[in-house]
Amino acid sequence: MSKRISYADIAVNAALVLMSAAAAALLCIYFFAGKPADSDPSDTDTPHVINASETEPTQTFVTTVTETTVISEESETASETDPESNIGDYSPEFFQNTLFIGDSISVGLINYEFLPPENVFAKAGITPSSVVNTNIDDVSVFSKAAGLDPEYICIMLGTNSVAYVEAQEMSEELSRFIDMILETCPNAKIALASVPPVTRKHEEEKPEQLEAIVSYNKLVKELAEEKSVAYADAFSLLTDETGYLSSRYAEHDGLHLKIHAYPVILGAVQNALIDYYDIVFVPPAETEPSSESAVSAVGTVSAAIEAAGEPVAETSPETENIDEAVEEISVPGSMEDIIGLEDSEELDDTE
Repeated sequence: MSKRISYADIAVNAALVLMSAAAAALLCIYFFAGKPADSDPSDTDTPHVINASETEPTQTFVTTVTETTVISEESETASETDPESNIGDYSPEFFQNTLFIGDSISVGLINYEFLPPENVFAKAGITPSSVVNTNIDDVSVFSKAAGLDPEYICIMLGTNSVAYVEAQEMSEELSRFIDMILETCPNAKIALASVPPVTRKHEEEKPEQLEAIVSYNKLVKELAEEKSVAYADAFSLLTDETGYLSSRYAEHDGLHLKIHAYPVILGAVQNALIDYYDIVFVPPAETEPSSESAVSAVGTVSAAIEAAGEPVAETSPETENIDEAVEEISVPGSMEDIIGLEDSEELDDTE
């Protein structure tokens, strides 16, 4: 008997086939689309390893920015502190018996009150050739030198003629002037100072002037060696990183100097003289007693009174005023009776 297949069986079988196909499709989706990919670099849950070629541009940029910032901060700090640090590179006492000979740049020593007029022979326009015939207040350089009889003589000449006179000719004129000034002051120790630089702006207005200054200063240094005198290289101390006169020292004309430049020049001259002539110079000690010396003086007086068997009022080591500290000490009788005349005189000097 033949088996009859009903429509219901066909529908069931078709449904089963469709369900199997759907299940297979879901499995495919799960394995090939839904499962996280271990090698996907965009996966936020998996650390991404970046090779060296990918990191180099970023690292280079960060390093460059950091170094630039540090250099800029250091430059700003230096520009703020350098002028102040130059103050004190010289001792005014060293120049008490010194004669400065120069042009308008040296006049600044008087105008800014670094030196009194009696220690400076300077006038605008003076050159190595004209200085011998120049009078200031009806006094020649030789008369002033003879009257002062200076221990040191500093000569800084050439700014006014370096732009239009050959360096060799100026050097020869300076050589003759040195011989003449040494005849007037044979015992003076001489320093030749280099001509200061000019600013870049000034050089643009008057081309080749800086080159002429450099050439002339080289001959001045050679002349100092020939004459057996000191050479003070103020030029290099006044330049900036480009080789021109630093803006912190330059006036608006790019030639004359601000007040901060003069301690640099004086320091260069002082060091050159000391080094070349082996000068032993000890700056004078401060006249005002420090807090330590005040306490020491009080201790000396207290010890002397205790040695005499008298009670001594207690004083604080932090006492700032020596007069107040001494007033706190009870001193019966005269100081001579306690420690003797000689010791009392020493105490007077201490006080």
